[in-house]
Amino acid sequence: GFPCTQRCRLTNSSPVPLTFQLRMSDDGTQLAVGSVDQIRRDTDPAWRKGIHFYVQPREFTVNPSQGTILPQGHQDIEVTLCSNMPMEFCRRMLVDLEGVGKGVATLIITARCLVPELQVSPQVLLYDECHLKVPYEKKLFIRNPSHLPGCYGLIPQKRKEDSAVLYSSPKPCGIVQPQSTAEIPVVVEVQALGTHGTSAV
Repeated sequence: GFPCTQRCRLTNSSPVPLTFQLRMSDDGTQLAVGSVDQIRRDTDPAWRKGIHFYVQPREFTVNPSQGTILPQGHQDIEVTLCSNMPMEFCRRMLVDLEGVGKGVATLIITARCLVPELQVSPQVLLYDECHLKVPYEKKLFIRNPSHLPGCYGLIPQKRKEDSAVLYSSPKPCGIVQPQSTAEIPVVVEVQALGTHGTSAV
């Protein structure tokens, strides 16, 4: 979900203009989901069930993907990968030339996409004595010890009429940068007398 962009250059060494089109081999068609888009939708069921695609996501974007290069000219190309799953990629970017042929040149693109292991503390939030239906706030801390950014989200509560404890957060989702810690404020409201507990996973 974190886009990564690399650049390459397409050069026309011929004496005539060339019209090109670039395409990725084995890429999907459904739009990939970026981390910034994901944290904007904090009630999305994907936080609980994971992101599901009806077809394989299109994880590569090429800009520009087509154009015309003048004789002895060149065009700088940006290739952006936004992976939605941890895996290793080996794809080919194919160059089609109008009036010449398809796949007349190929650029091999390799990538390894990883997911950082985030650490949550404390494991249990104790709110001690609470008045009925009065909001109380404490904080969860999300630590990212890795060299990669991470995306986190507090899973929305499945509320029922008889839920004894309601929890929510004014900032349930976010990005934690490498070697840093983020905070999630967690607000609870007790709805019934007694000692209660609830799980936020």
